Amino acid sequence: MTNAKVSNQTFKEFEHEGWEAVAGGYHDHFGSLTRQTIEPMLDSLGTGRKDQGAKLLDIATGPGYVAQAARQRGYEVTAIDFSNEMVERAKVLYPGIDFQEGDAEALAFPDGSFDFLTMNFGLLHLEQPEKALAEAFRVTKPGGKFALTVWSTPAKTFAFRRGLRSGKMVVRRELVRMSLHT
Repeated sequence: MTNAKVSNQTFKEFEHEGWEAVAGGYHDHFGSLTRQTIEPMLDSLGTGRKDQGAKLLDIATGPGYVAQAARQRGYEVTAIDFSNEMVERAKVLYPGIDFQEGDAEALAFPDGSFDFLTMNFGLLHLEQPEKALAEAFRVTKPGGKFALTVWSTPAKTFAFRRGLRSGKMVVRRELVRMSLHT
């Protein structure tokens, strides 16, 4: 991709085009790395395996690793990604999960639809991360929780600095947990 092409695209278009192109190789090249955070992230929701049937939305699901792990814990899972290629691959890998093409910055769900939300390494790929966080708050039920992971520490990540200033995030080691108080 040339610099001229990048300058004529929005960040969202650039990211979307990139994920559509690499979807096939993601599983082989990044899968083992991104799967390492799934169990601690789900554990951070504080529910273990006791909330059978609780509704969970996995945002930026990619090939569906978090969605599958959540389903194995008994959650009723809906998973979205803005890359149709990723969604189609996730459907092949994990049939029976409700995978949908969707935009984290404009979630197509009513207010208070989910008990829990997850996002594994997705925030840095969003053009407007603050909008995605607002959307996550909107679709989470009162008292629900949102767990996410990032590649860097919160202090080095714009969206997290904003969240930390708002007092809505709790930082634990390399895992950031957001408890939603709606």
